[in-house]
Amino acid sequence: MAVEIHPRRIKGLWKEGWVLDYHSEHSEFVGHDAYGHPKYETTRTPVGELLYRLKYRGNQEVVGELVQVAAGFVKKWSPPLEAVVPVPPSKQRVRQPVLQLAQGLSAALGLSLRDVVIRRSSPKQLKDVHDFDERTRLLENAHEVDDTSVARSSFS
Repeated sequence: MAVEIHPRRIKGLWKEGWVLDYHSEHSEFVGHDAYGHPKYETTRTPVGELLYRLKYRGNQEVVGELVQVAAGFVKKWSPPLEAVVPVPPSKQRVRQPVLQLAQGLSAALGLSLRDVVIRRSSPKQLKDVHDFDERTRLLENAHEVDDTSVARSSFS
């Protein structure tokens, strides 16, 4: 069964960028748990649910489905690509979802995986930062490209 997506163009310091969909459709605060942590009732998009299950529930079974959806979109979009370049994750995990997805996507698209982005600083996680300018400020100088074979003009 194909996962329904609603691709959206995103702005940034690149030629063209897309997301497959929003992560959540709705989230409502429902109180605190026994430890005083806030609890939310969240309705996620289909791709948001798959990402949630992978990142926060460790469900490895969804990797293939996410790769299939992303590869299908990239093939339809058909940009001129030479490689898949993952950005290092901000949170350390035993299994890194961003790297798993990058590996799967490079295999599905027949592209090399180029691990050339280096984290220079550790910005806080951006999942709760919704202001574009604040996100941009937090990411300034956080990464560098450590490979002279990757043309700088490819990123702008």
